[in-house]
Amino acid sequence: MTREIVLEQAPDLRRIYATAALRRGSSSETLPDVRYSRAGIRVDVDELVAYAHVCRFSVGSTLPPTYPHLVAFPLQMAVMSSNGFPLPLLGAVHVENRIEVVRPIGLDDPLDVSVWASDLRPHRRGRQVDLVSEVSVRGEVAWRGTSTYLSRGAEHPEAPSSEPPSTAPLERVTAGPVWRLGEGTGRAYASVSGDWNPIHVHALTARPLGFPTAIAHGMYSYARVLASLGPRLPESGLTSRVWFRKPVRLPSTVRLRTAFEQSATLSVLENAKGEVEHAVVENTW
Repeated sequence: MTREIVLEQAPDLRRIYATAALRRGSSSETLPDVRYSRAGIRVDVDELVAYAHVCRFSVGSTLPPTYPHLVAFPLQMAVMSSNGFPLPLLGAVHVENRIEVVRPIGLDDPLDVSVWASDLRPHRRGRQVDLVSEVSVRGEVAWRGTSTYLSRGAEHPEAPSSEPPSTAPLERVTAGPVWRLGEGTGRAYASVSGDWNPIHVHALTARPLGFPTAIAHGMYSYARVLASLGPRLPESGLTSRVWFRKPVRLPSTVRLRTAFEQSATLSVLENAKGEVEHAVVENTW
């Protein structure tokens, strides 16, 4: 039977990351049957504006498509740091994300959020798991998100993998925005998201976890892509999916190329020379 843990306030993410260094996960092949939730969350407009500024969203009457992830993220970390969770939190890499915007969420809407873990499975480089989030407004699901995290370990070359769609439609797209992401990009995003994972904060904290430099948050890169597409995307009925291919090392210069079709877009975020794919983003509606 699922154990429901209702929180009155968001977990302290700095504390979670600080204590995560003492926890290495377990060899369990099952996930704890637990669900974390919060009810009646009100969006802080000042915090929303700060997030929109960092990610380049326009502030309107409804939430940006990635903003509900920020509301759910502390509950994700609570699940991943709970007793019995089989993967270590530190060093976990965000490899894929899926968002469904069922209907627009207004700035004044009270949000009920629920998060749980699902589908622990092998990955060719270790093990991966989905953190599923639902955001409801007045009893109606308005937004769903699925974040897939990889923990490197024993390799499973035979494990099935989730591959992005072919980027062949982008071969004729040669122009697009170019962004210079400074060394402090990870800290700027952490300040508005609360995600102070050491791999994003500074090279000195990223190196012990296997990264030569700090790397940009996947959800920051994803948000920048969706913000760039702006009014091309609908406010509801949107299914958006991102595959994080190669980390964006900080500092770095990246470019975005997008192909537009009726009720769909396909984008690739890559390095300035187009030699390295950092993320592939597909939107449909």
